[in-house]
Amino acid sequence: MLGTRFEGSTSGDGSVYDLGMGAGYNFSHRFGVDLGIPYFFVGTPTSVKGKNPTAVSGNGLGDLGANIRFFLPGKATNYASTIHLGAPSGDKSKGFSTGHATWNWSNHIEHGWGNFTPYIDGSVGNTVPDTRHVRRPFMTFGYNAAFEAGTQMDAGPFSLSGSAYDVAPWGSQTVVSRVFRCSSGTKCASAGKSTNRKNYLNSSVSSGDASLARDNGFNASAEYKPPKMKAVDLEVDYSRSVPLRLNTFSFGIALDIAGVLRSHGK
Repeated sequence: MLGTRFEGSTSGDGSVYDLGMGAGYNFSHRFGVDLGIPYFFVGTPTSVKGKNPTAVSGNGLGDLGANIRFFLPGKATNYASTIHLGAPSGDKSKGFSTGHATWNWSNHIEHGWGNFTPYIDGSVGNTVPDTRHVRRPFMTFGYNAAFEAGTQMDAGPFSLSGSAYDVAPWGSQTVVSRVFRCSSGTKCASAGKSTNRKNYLNSSVSSGDASLARDNGFNASAEYKPPKMKAVDLEVDYSRSVPLRLNTFSFGIALDIAGVLRSHGK
């Protein structure tokens, strides 16, 4: 497998876009691996630029990531599990890495019911990962469990989905801003403990207890797969974070390069 995806999110706290390139191999219809790396483009809100014109983010490579995928279909439910490993190859001063190796183990269970597919997701790891619904204006480092439950409705080439999510961290947490850069010549480190959940708009690195990274809210998305362009996937999303009082609008454009090459090779 070989593919690329351009996606991004915009909100009152800034915009985060990334162009990802990835390659994968399926050892069987149940087991496969992926390897990829994103290139980020970050837009900083005017409020941050006004406070410190030099402390803004920009462009650059993120962390190199690998996925180990397992899929188990069943008569009643389908189960998928993914272990994601991240290497700290991105620039921490721009918020493209936490400066640590990261991991997440996610699990997905779904049940088809006509055109509807209810699902439940659960994950655990040492960072809060971005999702298909949102590219956050920050990264986190600290243990957490995340849950999402919703349903998807398929209508030909279109699919619609709605869900609710909850992020439950524990222990100490570090938040690395993507929209506030470290000042030139300084070390990217927290100035002290913080309880301000939106400190990523004022500081490049914040640290605190579990409340600093706790989050919950809901998502909605629409996906379109053009019938005559099966290698292309288009998606728009909306996410609402209740604790951050933040509305985020996202998009995604995916291209299956391997599928295009196969079609031209026929």
